[in-house]
Amino acid sequence: MERGCVIITHMDKALLGRRVAQAREDAGLTQADLGRAVELDRSAISRLEQGERKLNVPELVQIAGVLERPLSYFVADPVPAVVSRRTDAAPTHATTQRLDLELEQFAADVQALLRRGLLPARERIEYRTPRDHIEAEHAATAVRAQIALETGPIDDLGQVCEELGMYTFSAHLGTNGADGGCVEVEDETNAAGAAVLNGDIAAGRRRMTLAHELGHWVFGDAYDSEATNDAETMINSFAIHFLAPRAGVSKVWNEYRAWEPRDRALAVAAKFRLSWSAAVNQLRNLDLINFDQHGSFREDEPTPGDYLRLELNWREECAAPYLSPAFTAAILNAYVDGQLTAARSLELLRGTLPATELPTRAGASIEDLRRSFAGHDG
Repeated sequence: MERGCVIITHMDKALLGRRVAQAREDAGLTQADLGRAVELDRSAISRLEQGERKLNVPELVQIAGVLERPLSYFVADPVPAVVSRRTDAAPTHATTQRLDLELEQFAADVQALLRRGLLPARERIEYRTPRDHIEAEHAATAVRAQIALETGPIDDLGQVCEELGMYTFSAHLGTNGADGGCVEVEDETNAAGAAVLNGDIAAGRRRMTLAHELGHWVFGDAYDSEATNDAETMINSFAIHFLAPRAGVSKVWNEYRAWEPRDRALAVAAKFRLSWSAAVNQLRNLDLINFDQHGSFREDEPTPGDYLRLELNWREECAAPYLSPAFTAAILNAYVDGQLTAARSLELLRGTLPATELPTRAGASIEDLRRSFAGHDG
């Protein structure tokens, strides 16, 4: 990058403008506020956000500082091949743009670590998009078998996704924000999935969303033109069978046979960490409850006390901010080995670890550590 001027194409200016606008809104600033902070007119900020104005390097550095975002957030190339942009709201949900920006930035970081050989190479076995619910269940069984996962509940879904080649970041996207998305990134020899999850939605919904994004990753293309059913529906079917397989759910259901049917359903929801609607739907899918019970249970949403009364509870998972464990370990090992500065490591860790809790660098002095925080690049 040349000093004093950034040469930006029309498309790059548009992307830069969107990123500035989103970061400004996240910071709670108006265009006038940002303009005053960086000594530009409000009209200049407006034209910048509309993709009509170029930035020089000092201006971009100032804006990044005020908005507390790394320079890479504004200038990194977008990662192509969006696999999924899942939300239970309408496709034009206002927060989809925020998801896209987080997804682009996280995917760019995954790609950078892949290129430097800092992330472990994972063998990817691509499956065909299911044509019906039977194929979806078989695919879920095959994917579990691929990593020797038995039929019980998945304790750490983020770790399991990594074993299948997909890394996860759980971000603050708001309780009404988009659920999540996934992209495929690659270097010269390896490919990986990068998923961003809305860490502000309910815990059961987070797990279902992450399993759904895993489906997009393992099937490669969710919009298979040869599929006879809607692909999104089939990926949802894969997700629930992956999280709560037939044999495992049946086992829990039978273990609690002395309980009333609704309480048995609560046990299934708690053991497999499912939302109530997902648990009840899966019990119906597996013919463990009848049509009338399904309707009755759906209308009778349990409270936390209903679970606690039965001594049922489960660990919260993937609440924002969250990074999947192998991704976190790769960053921290690279930091300890001196391949990443402290500043770049903290940037990659996305608020999941404070500076005071970084591991000790082998042979590093206090002055070495102090200097490392001044860096921006790995």
